[in-house]
Amino acid sequence: SVAEDWIIARLQGGAPWGFTLQGGLEHGESLIISKVEEGGKADSLEQPLRVGDEIVIINDIELTGYRQEAIALIKGSYKTLQLTVRRYALAPFSKHEGLQAHSNINHKK
Repeated sequence: SVAEDWIIARLQGGAPWGFTLQGGLEHGESLIISKVEEGGKADSLEQPLRVGDEIVIINDIELTGYRQEAIALIKGSYKTLQLTVRRYALAPFSKHEGLQAHSNINHKK
């Protein structure tokens, strides 16, 4: 089953924000984060942005899904950029994977 999280990310201090977008309705795709700069603003949040996050809202504006619109809103953000992203998490893990992870922990001790 696919679980879905909505995450609000508040980036402070101005560009560069530390992430790259790809997709958009221009290409018939969802608008997703394709790259997060290590140590950049998007990476340094309490809940860092991740590659694959789908951008849904920018600064309280619900996106139509076009990349040009998203880029314009991001460029227009002066000191603060607030993003709401949808993150799909594959859940739950199969029992087999759970057991494997458990035995790995034991080996490290």
